Amino acid sequence: MRLFAALVTVLSLGLAPIPALAGETPTPFAEAAPDTVRTNLWLTQALFTDIVREAAGVLPADGARVALRPRAKHVAQPLFDTAAFAELTAAGHEVLLDETDVSTTRPDVAIAADYEFRYFIEDVDLAYPRVGRRFGLWRRWLDREFQAVVQVTVLEKATGRLLLDQRLVRSYADRIAAGHLAAVDATTYGFTTAEPAEGGLRAILEELVVVGALTGLVAVYFANSGN
Repeated sequence: MRLFAALVTVLSLGLAPIPALAGETPTPFAEAAPDTVRTNLWLTQALFTDIVREAAGVLPADGARVALRPRAKHVAQPLFDTAAFAELTAAGHEVLLDETDVSTTRPDVAIAADYEFRYFIEDVDLAYPRVGRRFGLWRRWLDREFQAVVQVTVLEKATGRLLLDQRLVRSYADRIAAGHLAAVDATTYGFTTAEPAEGGLRAILEELVVVGALTGLVAVYFANSGN
């Protein structure tokens, strides 16, 4: 049991802007300039922030002591905790981290708070499902798809009243230039990096073989036609 202020961290790597594709629609979660492409790390936290914002709507407007309580360990927990702390603090609440087992009812281990914000990160997924290629070989653009699924329960501790118990889903999709992949992809977490569809050296070699074979067949055809 401890004050949660220490978790506030500026994710400078996740906020670094890079040039965007012309006509790209800015993400609704961002306050960055519309001519930037968001990194995978930044987008993950943006989805978490939007989930927390919806769940926090059931809390009182005048502020309260809120215990942030994960129901299970997840690799994305630091990102969610940071997003929750920032959003709940901005709404005027005092946020504390409670990592005790949610099944415990012992008063000596319970954190002194007015509300419990319990959460279970069900899924965080990134994919590059479609790749556009120039001349069938070199990547020109990649479609990028994100999804975050979190089960959130908000309890009023004094009365035991259940204010919210909902599975919240947020998704995001855009298209990025192939040259931006190295800038947006991050190996920080497993869910902030992914292998593009039709990606890798093997796929390129296979396409070269196919193009080479077709070129050879065309050359043989015209050679025979000339004879």
